[in-house]
Amino acid sequence: MEALSSDSGARTAFAERLALLYKEAGNPPLKRVAESVVRLQRVDERGRPVRVSAQRISDWRRAKNVPAQFTALAAVLHVLVPEARRLRPVPVSTGLYDLAQWQRLWEHAVADPVGDPATSVEEKRPPVEAPAIPGGVCPYRGLSSYRQQDARWFFGRERSTDALVAQLRAAEKTGGLVMLVGASGAGKSSLLNAGLVPALENGALGDGSGRPREVLRLVPGGDPLAELARRIPELAHVASAPETAREPAAKEPGTPPFRHVVREAVTTWARREASSAARPVVIVDQFEEAFTLCSSEAGRRAFIQILHAACAPSPGDPVPVLVILGIRADFYEQCLAYPELADALQHRHMVLGPLTTTELREAVTGPAKAVGLELEPGLAEMIVREVSADGPRGTHNAGVLPLLSHALLATWQRRKAGRLTLAGYRAAGGIQGAVAATAERAWSGLDPAARTAARLLLLRLVRLGEDTQATRRRGTRRQLAAESTDPNKTDESLEALVRARLVTLDAETVEITHEALLHAWPRLRDWIDEDRNGNLLRQRLEEDSRAWEGSNRDTSLLYRGTRLEQAHNWAESAGDPFLTRNAVDFLAASVRLRKRIVWISRGAVAAVVVLAMLAVGSAVVAWQQRDDAVFAQVLAEADRVQDTDPSLSAQLDLVAHHLRPDDEGANNRLISIVNAPLATPLLGHTGAVYLTSFSPDGRTLATASYDRTVRLWDVSDRTHPKPLGKPLTGHTSWVSTAVFSPDGDTLASASDDGTIRLWDVRDPGHPHPIGAPSTGHDGTISLLAFSPDGRTLASANQDRAVRLWDLDDPHRPRTRAVLTGHTAAVRSVAFSPDGRTLASGADDDTIRLWNLADPRRPKPIDTVLTGHTDLVHSVAFSPDGRTLASGSADDTIRLWDVAAPHHPKPLGAPLTGHTAPVWSVAFSPNGTMLAAGSADSTASLWNVRNPKHPSQVGEPLAGSSGEMYAVGFGPDGRTLATGTGDSKVRLWSIPTSDMIGRIGAFRPDGRVLATAARDERVRLWNVKAPNRPVLLGKPFRPEKGDVRSLAFSPDGHTIAVLTGSRAVQLWNVTDPSRPAPYGPPVALRTRFAGPEALAFSPDGHTLATAHDDRTIQLWNVGAPPPDSASPSDSASLDRGDPHDRGDTHDRGDTHRLLPLGAPLTGHKGYVNSLVFSPDGRTLASGSADGTARLWNVSAPRRAAPLGAPLKGHRGPINTLAYSPDGHTLASGSDDNTVRLWNVSAPRKATHLSTLTGHAQAIASLTFSQDGRTLASGGNDDMVRLWNVTHPSKATPIGRSMSPNARTGNFLSFSPHSRMLGISSGTGTVRLWNLDTDAAMRRICSTTRGVMTPDTWHEYLPRLSYAPPCDE
Repeated sequence: MEALSSDSGARTAFAERLALLYKEAGNPPLKRVAESVVRLQRVDERGRPVRVSAQRISDWRRAKNVPAQFTALAAVLHVLVPEARRLRPVPVSTGLYDLAQWQRLWEHAVADPVGDPATSVEEKRPPVEAPAIPGGVCPYRGLSSYRQQDARWFFGRERSTDALVAQLRAAEKTGGLVMLVGASGAGKSSLLNAGLVPALENGALGDGSGRPREVLRLVPGGDPLAELARRIPELAHVASAPETAREPAAKEPGTPPFRHVVREAVTTWARREASSAARPVVIVDQFEEAFTLCSSEAGRRAFIQILHAACAPSPGDPVPVLVILGIRADFYEQCLAYPELADALQHRHMVLGPLTTTELREAVTGPAKAVGLELEPGLAEMIVREVSADGPRGTHNAGVLPLLSHALLATWQRRKAGRLTLAGYRAAGGIQGAVAATAERAWSGLDPAARTAARLLLLRLVRLGEDTQATRRRGTRRQLAAESTDPNKTDESLEALVRARLVTLDAETVEITHEALLHAWPRLRDWIDEDRNGNLLRQRLEEDSRAWEGSNRDTSLLYRGTRLEQAHNWAESAGDPFLTRNAVDFLAASVRLRKRIVWISRGAVAAVVVLAMLAVGSAVVAWQQRDDAVFAQVLAEADRVQDTDPSLSAQLDLVAHHLRPDDEGANNRLISIVNAPLATPLLGHTGAVYLTSFSPDGRTLATASYDRTVRLWDVSDRTHPKPLGKPLTGHTSWVSTAVFSPDGDTLASASDDGTIRLWDVRDPGHPHPIGAPSTGHDGTISLLAFSPDGRTLASANQDRAVRLWDLDDPHRPRTRAVLTGHTAAVRSVAFSPDGRTLASGADDDTIRLWNLADPRRPKPIDTVLTGHTDLVHSVAFSPDGRTLASGSADDTIRLWDVAAPHHPKPLGAPLTGHTAPVWSVAFSPNGTMLAAGSADSTASLWNVRNPKHPSQVGEPLAGSSGEMYAVGFGPDGRTLATGTGDSKVRLWSIPTSDMIGRIGAFRPDGRVLATAARDERVRLWNVKAPNRPVLLGKPFRPEKGDVRSLAFSPDGHTIAVLTGSRAVQLWNVTDPSRPAPYGPPVALRTRFAGPEALAFSPDGHTLATAHDDRTIQLWNVGAPPPDSASPSDSASLDRGDPHDRGDTHDRGDTHRLLPLGAPLTGHKGYVNSLVFSPDGRTLASGSADGTARLWNVSAPRRAAPLGAPLKGHRGPINTLAYSPDGHTLASGSDDNTVRLWNVSAPRKATHLSTLTGHAQAIASLTFSQDGRTLASGGNDDMVRLWNVTHPSKATPIGRSMSPNARTGNFLSFSPHSRMLGISSGTGTVRLWNLDTDAAMRRICSTTRGVMTPDTWHEYLPRLSYAPPCDE
């Protein structure tokens, strides 16, 4: 099949169309367009001012980006379209000036999965101007029906639309239902939505005045009465279930009182909804669902009679509404059983037949012309010929229309230079081929288990009739997953089918996109036909099992006799995977019931006794099965939301732990998630939350919202946050900001209404305004910032200026200065900690700095910070004032060195990872962490202890369903408050045990941890309080090159450092705050030294290192000289002066490391790992040659090999670890396995067991102090724990644990504690607390309020509400 051309992407199509409009508008300067957008003063759906930079418009035209919101594009169109219309009143391409078509094109560009591959290709090309090729919008809907907004592309049914309008016009006089009847795929839904509705809204049914008609569209679904009552609330009392009626005289369907009540209710609704006296029109599409999905005959009949009564004539009164029903032709016979429908079919119905040849040609060519596409000569004729029958009138099968549209969609994706080609049509496979190929391609991309799940999923979305063709049926995603025997694979297959547009997934429902798929895809057709009777039986069985489950498993509904025999025989032949879990339980219960009946009928006492015993056993088994199923469901739900809502996932893990407290897997989940940030939601706002700000004492939180209020929250107890008083009101538009003064007594808020309000919050429970609002701003105030002394307030304004306000008298603030220089709206401001510098970010993509050394005479700093390619949303100074962070709509964060404000410079490359604009950035109080909130609904955390080498910490914070507008740290540095578009504030508990580094080593007493980072420096940390590690002294840098390995001597006074420059150096760390080198580095000959190729002997006298590529060297470590280094030497090393390092080396002991004997030979690959046995008599080495070797080092100068190499791994050995008793050696390899060896007799070492479970290479191993647990870390980003009490029978302890980021080479149990040190991410070392009780306490204290009753019943419907952190 021909590959899609590079211009087939939706993004490119969007760029083509925008370039054409730009050309038609006279190619105005981009800057002028951007300024015109500002003058429009438009706001987006959240009330924020719409700003579009010239660079963004340029990116749109070049297909580099697509607008994130349509409001931004609409503003640009409102500038360009009038210009283009002035120059050319009639558009060069139909629809070029139509905003609705532009919205459709934009939707394709941001969401169409077909365009993604091409998009990625376009982004890699040089950013040249896209050619103005017409046809950027796809006017064909594929298998989906045409919607109202697609009316401009709906061709070929004009005659049918007029006929349907005529039917309604006649019904206005006579009353009664109007019915549109047609075959499946004939286009009934398209005619109603894209043909009839626009005609009605354009006044086609009016009285000559052209007034539009109000139109209500609905689909019956499984409960048509409930749907009707939802759409017309006045009918709720009439449409209640007929079985529950208590007023027969008024509610009995079909009676005159009933018709009167319906007419009154509908008339009331019509008067409320209709803007004129014209009667509304009610369209009931897919009316056949009243037969296929509604199981209640009484409900179906009542639904029909209500619709009939609503449009029935009454003497002297016009009909309240007009009602038209769209129904499939194969339900004609069922309709005749209802007098109301029979009357409509006899007097007021229209049959939607096939298109004529002329109409068919118009349906093919009309949409193409509407978007400026050309058709290659002969293409239209080929399509018409392919779909037409051989009859004399050239008609076709009506059901082929959706297939035709799908083929044309595929052809459009293969268009060439604005033309639909014959080659593209053939490559798409024509009519049947287009659908079959798409379905088959989606099917082929699934693994075997997912294919089985997809087959069962599709069959459950099909309803089989005894004598009618198969039809679609709706389901819900949760129901399909709950009923599946493999919910994960069901979800995976569903996503694949949705991406291929074979299945439509709405907010609540799942359904096959069109019934044409049931006949065009051979595989699905075969599934339906190959065992039709079996599928009918399965369908009935699953429906009956759902009814049984819904009635609390009423035994009277169970199968008996022949029915049970048929179902049981079929189930045994088909197997359980072909049934839902409810159906399996239902059938098993039926079988058990039959057995009980048989036994009882025999009447034997012995049989009764046996029956009782079996019943008890069955109950136990059933209870265990149910318990297993519930436990599995809880774990599955926790896994499903782990990435999107970790706080909810943690609560679900707690539920699993409560269900099975002794389950190691559940315990490991708690330990794994305890180091992830977790959140407590604060509910109260009714609009997006734009800013979060803590009071200086950290006891109060202020939040500003789109709901025009500021709320104060008591967060003194993080585990029980609560609102303080009533919301602060007064602003007349959305509130953009609310910040505390440095003394915490005053709160300043600003709004889109252009005012600033000050509030006295000394008693935060009873705040009150200070003075009158400050005015004078032209437009929105985006942000406020207090100066450190609290005497000045800076405001970022839409009028391109920053205003400084004098607050010496808070009751009468006055303007101190207006700072100008930005060429677009200013978004953000921030004071430096010393108050001498102000930073501002604006829509001109720049950051400006201002000298405020004299606040009365602020001066601009000449250097403008550039680098961002889109508007700057946020700026923030680090607590030491040396670093400035900025977040931009270009999706990046940048760090700037502003230690010398007059000479600022960028620090490294932009921080990337977000997929949407960065709205907010904030430093933690100690300056070691940076938080950033983004429109992609996440917040990221960055380790910025060394701002030249920042690294992301863990996974982004998720859980919001809206944009992450605000981030703000509490004074304790452990709490982060975020504000989001879903109206929620979340208090995140941020782990504080993160340290900068890639690798690490514990001091033998466990109180100090050494880490080495990408900046080539070593840091020593006090970890006596593991939750709050403290940096000891300044980082020190050994010899040039990155640090590959660290090892403490047994006494903890010396640390050996192996560097990338192939050298090893010893440092005196007796005082960890003042490390100093012991002499110069000792060069090694190896080209590569593994990360663990460094080890001290237990007595501290011998050091083992790699020597050259395949050998090992033992070194004598003598006693250190008393004064080998001074503080000045240490300081010079910290400055990195090579001459000073030379002086230090000369003053130290140049014979500090002396080789012991000749290098040890034998390996045939690089030496990756070295480790001494606990008794110091044996050295183990692991190599890239896939072997481990043991060496007798009792006499280090005469070391010799012990026994044969340990073989068995099928890849390089990366890591080794001895058990504390020295009897077991563990080895980890690139073959993804861990092997355990019995080395009690080193000369006769034997293999004990192989541990599997990692999906990638093993990178690190460590034994617990008691030797009963082994931890392994792999490149699959997982840590696994193993019970090695009996090494020959080692078993995994629960499931693997994720460190919430990529693992590295450091993994070590802390001596004498329950902590596990682990490298997590590219530059972070973490300490994990392995205490399950501590994990439970943290989860409960940081996620309180997450597990509401509604959330519980949504995720755990089979369990009674019992939150794991009950008050």
